[in-house]
Order: sequence, then structure tokens, then C-alpha cells
Amino acid sequence: MDAATGTTTAPREALAVAGGVVLDWAYALWRQVASIAQGRVTTTTVHPPAGAPGGASGNESSARGAKDDVVLIPGIYEPAGFMDPLRRWLQERGHRVVVLPELGYNRRTIPATAEVAAARLRELGVRDAVVIAHSKGGLVGKLLMTAYTHEGLVARMLAIGTPFEGARYSRFAPTRPLRSFYPGHPVLGSLAKNLVVNARIVSVGARFDPLVGRSTRLEGGHNIVLPVIGHFWILASPELRAVVDDFLQDEVGGSGEQAG
Repeated sequence: MDAATGTTTAPREALAVAGGVVLDWAYALWRQVASIAQGRVTTTTVHPPAGAPGGASGNESSARGAKDDVVLIPGIYEPAGFMDPLRRWLQERGHRVVVLPELGYNRRTIPATAEVAAARLRELGVRDAVVIAHSKGGLVGKLLMTAYTHEGLVARMLAIGTPFEGARYSRFAPTRPLRSFYPGHPVLGSLAKNLVVNARIVSVGARFDPLVGRSTRLEGGHNIVLPVIGHFWILASPELRAVVDDFLQDEVGGSGEQAG
């Protein structure tokens, strides 16, 4: 009961959450359809900053003093074009953006996905990149930071809606790839034990995520909870854009907790 108004807030919150979940799935459907319609399932890998010609290599990018290369890694069943709105926004801010159409719909195991991504980054000459990842993509990104640390492919990462602690109900999911996110899965367990790179990871979660809940917390990382409903809609939220801006300016990172 709200003491100021004498009304019950629980029904309002339930309606807000229900509406948010509907919007969340509508956004996911839109991005899937748009990716196919725009041919962004298996096309361009390197996107130069807005107004810049072509896609320079990582070394050329550093030599001309450009901003950090940003590598986008989407979540499971998300094609390369799923994160296109964020990709275009990053280009407008002067970043060369690398997407990975080689991942297809990201149904491989996390180690196999990381190997495909690493091979492509080597081919492009990308080093010390910044990764912005969604959901499963954050687990892939952390593996790139740990198993491939000697190659220096990835410097730091912002993970959005990534179930670092596992998704409790994933073992009941209808497909094998989705069932691989349950807490205690060997790959997730191995990643959880490696704390060395966590200080270079920012983990962003929604206040209500119908798919992964609050399992986005990363021990030793910088954990941010945004006042957003949804596992997918968070990608389009202005609150996330603000976090990305701070992250790319290196104003947010390291250990600690922050709630938004």
C-alpha cells in the first residue's frame, strides 16, 4: 500500500512488468526480421566510423589515432545484424565497428564460438579491442579475454544481460544450446573461476530480465543494474547508451557495484 495515495502499488508494478515483457519480445522480433530484410545475417564484417572511407586494419586504425575498435558479439540465436542500431550509433561516435557474421545464429558452444571469433579477429589484425556483447556474447567475450590472453585480442568488455552466474531454468529449455547456460555447467564454472580479467568487465543488467533474472552479477567486475524491463529491449534503452558512452570514455570499469 502506498501511504501517500492509499493505493496498492503491486498491481501497477505487475502491469508495468507485463507491458515491458511484451515490448521486449516485440523488439527481439523486429530485430530478427530487420536483420533478414537488410541482408545483415551474413554480410559486412568491418564498418568504418561514419564519414570514413573503407575499413582500416587494427594497426592502421591505431596509427591514425582513431577511437577504440569495438567488436560486437550478439547473443544466442541473434544474427550479426541484431545489434545494428547500436552498431550505427557507435559509428556515429567515431568508432570502427567489427561484427562477426561468421557466427551465424550463435548456436555453437561457447568455446567453439570463441575460436571462430578469435580467428576472424586475427585475420583482421584486431588487437586490444573493446567488446560490447549481449547475453551469451558476454561469455564468449570473457573466454576471448582469458583463453586467448597471450594474443591480446580483447582489452576490456561491456556485457549486457549476460548470465555470468548461469540461468536457473535453462536446463528445462527446449534446445541443447539453450540448456548450456544452467548454473554448474562446466564451461560457465571454468569462466567463473577465472577472476583475473573481471576488473576489466562491466556487466549491465535490467531490473527485470525475464530470461536470465539477476544472474548478470560478475564477482570483481563493475555491476550496473538499469531501470529497464527486458532482456532485449535494454539494447535500445537510452540508459544503456549513457553507460556505453562512459565505458568507451573509460569512465566506468573496475570493481564495484552501481545500481541505476
